[in-house]
Amino acid sequence: MDQSPRRRRAGPRAAGLALILATAAAIAWANLPGDGYLEVWRTTVHVGVGDHDAAFSLRELVNNGLMTIFFFAVGLDVRRELSVGELTTWRKAVIPTVAAVVGLVVPALVFVVLNQDSGQLHAWAAVISTDTAFLLAALALVAPTAPRRLTVFLLALSVVDDIGALTVLAVFYTSDFRLVPLLVAAGTLVLTSYAGRLPLVWRRPTYAILWLATWVALLASGIEPTLAGVAIALVLPAALPDRERAKDVRDRAAVFERAPDTRAARDIARSVRQTISVNERLQAAVAPWVSFVVLPAFALANAGLTISGEVVAGAARSPVTWGIVAALVVGKLVGVFGSTVLLKVLGIGDFGPGLDYRRLAGGSALCGIGFTISLYVIDMAISDTTVQNEARLGILVAGLTATLLAVGAFRLPRRPAVRREGARAPHRDAGSVRRVGPEGLEPPTSTV
Repeated sequence: MDQSPRRRRAGPRAAGLALILATAAAIAWANLPGDGYLEVWRTTVHVGVGDHDAAFSLRELVNNGLMTIFFFAVGLDVRRELSVGELTTWRKAVIPTVAAVVGLVVPALVFVVLNQDSGQLHAWAAVISTDTAFLLAALALVAPTAPRRLTVFLLALSVVDDIGALTVLAVFYTSDFRLVPLLVAAGTLVLTSYAGRLPLVWRRPTYAILWLATWVALLASGIEPTLAGVAIALVLPAALPDRERAKDVRDRAAVFERAPDTRAARDIARSVRQTISVNERLQAAVAPWVSFVVLPAFALANAGLTISGEVVAGAARSPVTWGIVAALVVGKLVGVFGSTVLLKVLGIGDFGPGLDYRRLAGGSALCGIGFTISLYVIDMAISDTTVQNEARLGILVAGLTATLLAVGAFRLPRRPAVRREGARAPHRDAGSVRRVGPEGLEPPTSTV
């Protein structure tokens, strides 16, 4: 299988392109004559069973319903990194954890300082979170040959960033809290953690019922119902592939080779699935829907920025716009890069090969791309349509600026290695050749 950087980046690049196209479509639609964009997303949808009925606007259905799948995918990432990924040991976890936490706090402080008198301080959480989908897509575009270690570092940082952002949403953006529905949600989560022990035929319908009940209970409790996705994902097990079951697959394959039939093929397929944890199976199943349906739909519903001379002029004077731009571009870069440099200088944590200052600067700049949770918070925290437009424009400008900064950082010349005094340079004669590995000549060292 081709594992080249170009092939590995194809998925994030396609997902990022889908998100960009949906954003562009939302902006174009919002700027058509009339109020068609707003009217469509304000359309009321009734959801009910029997005498129980709930009314949502189409945008609320996307933001509170469809986005639960996105937060479920985020929760799966968090659980995997905590169980078998980059956050399992202190030396691995300390670097992305510190960088993410400082990268949450510094942008929030920048926004608060610049918006003391704006009346919009409640929107401070719009600048704390990095958009993972856009981050990976931008990394694939501006640094296609970046080492895998940088991608892993940014993914781990994004996981901690997501944990912080979700905690902020749960604590600071919950209104009209009710305890009894929350206890019901806790009970359904406990049952979810044990549902995996049921026979396979009962497992899927049981999961569906429990997950729906969790979402409804959180909605009734006053907590953002989308957080049900995170909570459910965190109680599902994540583990490395089961070697014992892999041996069972081999044995079944030997039986199938001697006597091929449909039943044996089904047994092999089932055994293969069972070697992978439910977390991994769900990530593979959910990822395409999140990348190409959920996030584009969210962008289409929320990124509709009305662009006019009046809006641009207002944004140029708006502390909200400048607060968002400064917080995401400067705050994220200073917070993430500054904290990682400090840890590197102090020798704290395991950086591994490939994380030099130039790459850390480029990755830190990309952390200034905020989109999904930023728009999510703006929709909750700001009621004035004009200010919402100014804030959305700030998010788009910040994302573009952060990407350009990253391009500049990745293009900086590499610092030549310092040779100790007296050390001899390696001698090459006409007969010398490059080292040969298992797949042929060793590839040239990445310049990104």
